[in-house]
Amino acid sequence: MKRVLLFILFAAGGAGGSFAQQESMGQHGMQTAPAAGQKTAKGTGLIQQIDREKGVVTIKHGPLPALNMTAMTMTYTVKDGRQLANLKPLQKVEFDLTYDGKDFTITRIR
Repeated sequence: MKRVLLFILFAAGGAGGSFAQQESMGQHGMQTAPAAGQKTAKGTGLIQQIDREKGVVTIKHGPLPALNMTAMTMTYTVKDGRQLANLKPLQKVEFDLTYDGKDFTITRIR
């Protein structure tokens, strides 16, 4: 009787585990990341391009360890496009960058 009860408990636990694993699988059977909280980092870099109409800026920056990013050149959306008004290409800037699990956004640039 104990063996039967242990088998039932073990089987139920195994089924629950496989259900939990299936819950975290994407539509193509790939493992999906859990919903991440917003992460932030401070960086410095050199402006390469500015598109004030689109509210984006391309910055060549150093590593951002808080976001697990190496040094690179990347185009970022700026949360408040008015911050781009007085910036110029090849200007050195400091910026605050957030990552919400999907998009990178500059929240402050100076």
